[in-house]
Amino acid sequence: MPNFSEIQACCRELPDDSRYFPTDVFQLLDKQQLLQLSLPKKFRPQDNFPVFKALFETGKASLSVGRIYEGHINGLKLIEDFGSAVQKDFYFGEAKKGKLFSVWNTEMSSQAVKAEKKNNSVHLQGAKTFCSGGLEIDYALITATMRGGKQLLIIHLKEYPQLNEDWSLWKPMGMKNSVSCRIDFTGLKVSLGKLLGNPGSYEQEPWFSGGAMRFAAVQLGGAEAVILAVIEHLKKLNRTQDPYQQQRMGIMAVKIQSGKLWLEHAQKLYENFEDYSACEILNFANMMRSSILEISESVLHLAERSVGVQGFMEDHPLEQVYRDLKVYLKQPGPDLALQNVGSYTFEHYSI
Repeated sequence: MPNFSEIQACCRELPDDSRYFPTDVFQLLDKQQLLQLSLPKKFRPQDNFPVFKALFETGKASLSVGRIYEGHINGLKLIEDFGSAVQKDFYFGEAKKGKLFSVWNTEMSSQAVKAEKKNNSVHLQGAKTFCSGGLEIDYALITATMRGGKQLLIIHLKEYPQLNEDWSLWKPMGMKNSVSCRIDFTGLKVSLGKLLGNPGSYEQEPWFSGGAMRFAAVQLGGAEAVILAVIEHLKKLNRTQDPYQQQRMGIMAVKIQSGKLWLEHAQKLYENFEDYSACEILNFANMMRSSILEISESVLHLAERSVGVQGFMEDHPLEQVYRDLKVYLKQPGPDLALQNVGSYTFEHYSI
């Protein structure tokens, strides 16, 4: 059973520095076998712990750590879904050893990564932005435009010492320890064996959009961390008997509990996805991310009302997690997700 109290304590020691990768935390995650959590049974050293519970608890400890951890889980799922038998054996074996994976898709259109086959290799040109984990990641799954569509490639970053972390675009208000820098892949040459799946595999539904369930779980963990910071503040001031504070805390508690019910159902869906249609999975993911976004924004608002200006001082326990959650909630396409829920409802619901 993972010891999340130990992980939280380790996260509290992290400096709020956009170039500081939380190495000690990920060594602890490996020690507690959380990096191997989503591997197939033959690669897992122990019985499975619920993935969405782990994502929630990791986000509760540190949203930056949770972001990198979610990317690791995502990378392993893409290998499971699209990898060859040889690729699965090798990369799952690497994950079992504690190697760290990530998925980097974001790019500026003017610098989009392109790949061209030449002889027995693939030549890359272009850069990715918001590369969470930076060059501390062992294996980065990146997307590149090739003839036929967007292609996934697995890059063993340690094999390319010429790669550099560019910090010019990473000066965030929060989520600093996710070290989401820009990395230019121009000039890299990789073997054909590093291609993962076929062109277009990465964007296949329902799991391309359905992966939002993972980041929503991390966000909810951050929202609970906000509540804990508020409780700590009010206890120090002996204000827990104030009726208005109790009312706000009651609202926040109800919202977090409702979010945990989403997580429980997400875990059931994740474990038994064969029982659901692609449309059902996608609709659930859109509903879950929309609901947890609303929950998190409401918790932030109520926390701000409860603590006031003191919560915006640099040494206050609320200040960093408030900033981190504000930034991490800025995921792409929230309006489209909610619109799709409405469209699905009109099409599938009947009285």
